[in-house]
Amino acid sequence: MVQVESDGTRAISALAELWLESLFDDPATHGGRDVICSPAALWLALTALAACADGATRDELRGVVGPVGPEDAVVRELGRNDVFVTAARVLSQVPARPEFHPRSYGITVGRGPVPPCADSARSALLVSTVALEAAWEQPFEPYFTRELLFTDAGGAAHPVPAMVAEVPVEDAWTLVRPGGRVTVVELRARAAGGGAVPAAGPVRVRFALGEHRQVPPAQVLAAACAPAAHGKALRGSRAGGRPEAVLLELPRLRLSGDIDVTPHLTALGVERVFSASAELPRMFSEPVHCERVVQSCAVRFGEEGMSSATAVSGTVASPVEDRSWANQANRNHFDGPGQLLRTVPVRLDRPFAVAVLDGSGVIPLLGGYQAGRPGGVR
Repeated sequence: MVQVESDGTRAISALAELWLESLFDDPATHGGRDVICSPAALWLALTALAACADGATRDELRGVVGPVGPEDAVVRELGRNDVFVTAARVLSQVPARPEFHPRSYGITVGRGPVPPCADSARSALLVSTVALEAAWEQPFEPYFTRELLFTDAGGAAHPVPAMVAEVPVEDAWTLVRPGGRVTVVELRARAAGGGAVPAAGPVRVRFALGEHRQVPPAQVLAAACAPAAHGKALRGSRAGGRPEAVLLELPRLRLSGDIDVTPHLTALGVERVFSASAELPRMFSEPVHCERVVQSCAVRFGEEGMSSATAVSGTVASPVEDRSWANQANRNHFDGPGQLLRTVPVRLDRPFAVAVLDGSGVIPLLGGYQAGRPGGVR
């Protein structure tokens, strides 16, 4: 992954901050709804769109993605490794120009259905996709997966399978936000399938928990994305001394959902591309505007690692109820995690945030908030 900060990395971080704030201010995400999205995938799709635009349309798009060209390190490197693969696709009834081949951005144009609108023949649907897969450096031992009572945002309690492991204490920290303190735990990951692993690791997977329910979800997620250097080391009890490890209890989970990004982009000043005045001459020989930008995302976390897929269309079926893990819930874990080292517990038994960053810890690849009952995965 990209290990040096560039105009692109700064632009993605800025877009992520603005978009996530707008996203959590959206009433559609209120009411205890789970949220999962990919700021990096959205940025790449909008950057590709800006490269095909002219005039005011290009200016508005560059206002949120920055004046980044295909030579930028992020554009070159994102999606060209064993972990994070991304592309963009525009669906329209109008064919693209024959000479349209911006391969440096990974964007294609194809025929396909678009949402009903005043002039469906002149509208397009922007599709951004991302595939992300990684394995834990130290997988969770399935034998120690046990029952955890998870209380969702609405106050209802659910028994769920929770993975248990000791995490190096240096991989956890706390940050103070306006709404309260947030604890962040980072799990070390490697490329799945034995692929090449950069020295800093391919991705950084973080889970963040507010000290109480009044900490707004946006602040919890922002803490998960913040540089580790901004945090303070975890403290144990006075009697126990400095902890040697974190005892993490993480529910198996599957986060999924669809997000219509159109109103968020409009709020950020991107309007012309959604109107009949859109200027996309490098892509189409006829006037075409973008009807909607919608992101659909799903991510799974299990004992071995994580996998994800993001696209504009499609949903993820609810997992089949499986309580085979419950037979292990009452085991005596005399030889399990937390028995030999001084540990400080971090129990994700209420709504929490998850962030997946690139190996440098700068680029937000995925961001989400688990508000409802975590869906167990096998």
